[in-house]
Amino acid sequence: MITRDTIAKILDTAQIEDVVRDFVNLKKAGSLLKGNCPFHQEKTPSFVVNPNKNIFKCFGCGKGGDSVSFIMEHEKFTFPEALRYLAQKYHIDVEETQVSTEEKQVLDEKESLLIALNYAAKFYQTQLTETEDGKAIGLSYFKERGFLDDTIQTFQLGYSPDSFDTFYNQAIKDGYNEEILLKAGLIKEKNGKHYDFFRDRVMFPIFNVSGKVVAFGGRMLKSAKSDNPNVYNPKYINTAETDVYHKSQVLYGISHAKAEIRKHDVCYLVEGYTDVISLYQAGIKNVVASSGTALTKEQVQLIKRFTQNMVILYDGDAAGIKAALRGLDIVLEQGLNVMLVLLPDSEDPDSFVKKNGTDATLDFIQKKQQDFILFKATQGIEEVKNDPVKKSEVIKDIVESIAKVDDNIKRQLYIKHCADIVEMPENILVNEVNKIRTQQFKKSKDFNQEDANAINDFVKTEVDHSQQTVSKTPALYHQEKDIIRVLLEHGDKEMTEEYSVAEYVIFEMVDVEFKTEVFGKIVKLYLDAYQHEKPLEEVKNLNNITDADVKNCLVELMSSPYELSPNWFDKHEIVVKDVNRTYKTDVISMMQRFSYFKMMEAIKILDEKIKIADQSGNFEEMIASIMKKMELMETRKQLAKEIQTVIHPH
Repeated sequence: MITRDTIAKILDTAQIEDVVRDFVNLKKAGSLLKGNCPFHQEKTPSFVVNPNKNIFKCFGCGKGGDSVSFIMEHEKFTFPEALRYLAQKYHIDVEETQVSTEEKQVLDEKESLLIALNYAAKFYQTQLTETEDGKAIGLSYFKERGFLDDTIQTFQLGYSPDSFDTFYNQAIKDGYNEEILLKAGLIKEKNGKHYDFFRDRVMFPIFNVSGKVVAFGGRMLKSAKSDNPNVYNPKYINTAETDVYHKSQVLYGISHAKAEIRKHDVCYLVEGYTDVISLYQAGIKNVVASSGTALTKEQVQLIKRFTQNMVILYDGDAAGIKAALRGLDIVLEQGLNVMLVLLPDSEDPDSFVKKNGTDATLDFIQKKQQDFILFKATQGIEEVKNDPVKKSEVIKDIVESIAKVDDNIKRQLYIKHCADIVEMPENILVNEVNKIRTQQFKKSKDFNQEDANAINDFVKTEVDHSQQTVSKTPALYHQEKDIIRVLLEHGDKEMTEEYSVAEYVIFEMVDVEFKTEVFGKIVKLYLDAYQHEKPLEEVKNLNNITDADVKNCLVELMSSPYELSPNWFDKHEIVVKDVNRTYKTDVISMMQRFSYFKMMEAIKILDEKIKIADQSGNFEEMIASIMKKMELMETRKQLAKEIQTVIHPH
């Protein structure tokens, strides 16, 4: 168990903007920071970081919290895992109480897998640098590729020995569980015997976006052929899918590249491990690889967290062109600006940068990059220009790609340029693109409507169970929400000589039943804090909140997607009141409005009672309800004068 002092130190040190920037490209918006949410797909930024309050909030999907919450949600970590991550980031020594044997046995399996994979990475590193075979075979290979010692260390390159079970035996000796080693993809089992999955290969650890080893790629240095004609050893083998490794969601090099991608606002995409390493060593560090697989939606979204711009660097041969075109539509769907650079024949990024150097490579990229769609159109038509049937297929393919572009101006420009390339009237392409987008819209609409119905059913159920009449009285809901907002924003400020704002409000609310359950819970937290003589501001400490609904509500109310511009008055002479000076008046006015709408609700309830009593012939009940209604209406009338509300006659 991590000690309370260590937890407090981590929470005090971790800065939300610091933590989030490792995963999201943030831009200034007044005193706030905005970016695309990493938790759901969006094209318009709705993810807000508030450095002053040290919290984040997405106004699209609703997720919010502090630094620990962010890491837990993003990395799917447990609370202790998130704390250890932040401790490592800020170089904080983690003090822990003694962990029992029983507690060790119930360690989270995911964490155990990561520990085992990290152990394997260090094992392969040791084999590379401290064994004769590792130096002679593995290290010499990396040196031949031109990799420097610092580069080898940065990417934690290694070597797996040419033996049946060297790794397995050492791991077991060091206390690692066979089941975990199997689940991590490090060993295999056949006929009751365990053996190393990676043997006689140079090793490339694969890191997730937070820099943890989640898998390995192993390259064979000998011929793929074996003495046995029935056995074929592939040049590259990768860890199979595990609980911590999903190939479609990982980009090789992303943990090393993310800061540079943000810095340069562009991501270079290549095919292989060595392409990434060579470019990185040359100083071109904003580079990742899809590891020879077709680009996936998840990988594109991962890039999108850090930049909207992507340049694909692929071999100039037919295979390279084909590989590049495979990921086009996915990139377009995600709204990225994508360019393509084809290297000269027989060249790949690894060989090109070694031959030409950093400056020449960057200059080549700058001069040779082509728009992806226009390249696709040019390349496709060039290949089938004398075949009308194939030409029509190419045009259809191009049109489908253009239809993926969401930006209307970009889409129109693509249509105009592609019409010239394929030698076809522009209006025909416009019609075809519109047909496809209409079909896409209908599908999307059907899905969204279905989704919306499901959400509405859920919300209705929740309202019926927890909010009761709130849906019928939205005004009251907003008044309750305002009370909580006042408590959070002004609770510690002076209301009178005797009471703070929070004390003033909770005294007024003691006998009031909130219709929105979560608001009532928050008021109760303030009341409990007062009764137990705790600082009322402690209610806002998210680390003390265990109720998820309360925590999310606090984050939402402590966040705002908007900020008043100082230019409102300076340039436009729009006067905005200073809430820090007017808060007392605002509190009184808010309490009056709340009372007013509570009376309106009570009158509605009495109206229903009067109606039921009249229908049942219960005249005593009806008269009593009418008298109560008249009293409330008179009180409401007086209150309305105070808050200058016009009451319209019924």
